[in-house]
Amino acid sequence: MKDSCILVVDDDPTNFEVIETLLERQSYQLHYASDGESALAVLATVNPDLILLDIMMPGINGVETCKAIRSQPQWSTVPIIMVTALDNTLVLSHCLTAGANDFITKPINSIELQARVRSMLRIKQQYDDIQNLSVLQSNTISFLQGTLDELRGNLARSLSHELNTPLNGIIGTLSL
Repeated sequence: MKDSCILVVDDDPTNFEVIETLLERQSYQLHYASDGESALAVLATVNPDLILLDIMMPGINGVETCKAIRSQPQWSTVPIIMVTALDNTLVLSHCLTAGANDFITKPINSIELQARVRSMLRIKQQYDDIQNLSVLQSNTISFLQGTLDELRGNLARSLSHELNTPLNGIIGTLSL
């Protein structure tokens, strides 16, 4: 199984270092983007399994970045945990409305961060497993449909031959 990839988006590199330190015992691939524009630009190359997204950033803030990520269908299932120093219910509500799955407040607690990251990655893995099973099921149904169509064709040809053989005998006998 591949190591999970986490994209950390924060305008303060110190916060990335803190997260890196708190998650160092896990075998995650950590990638860093310093703002919303950079995060959107590297999504396809990083292909994250989880995004840790700061709310307060210059340029595109975290809520707008979250909305932009969610507007792209290929990223709609990647869990997003908003990271914030704010403890405001209205702001957190905006985050969830924008498409965030969870949030964590600064200063970041190591145990809480690890638990939330594991939880979101487990949810992502379950979603991926369901998608893979769905594709497998669809491929199996297509294969079986093709096999069934082939059997129908063979049966129709065989029946035609089986019906013609006795009829030819009867017609031959009648003509005598």
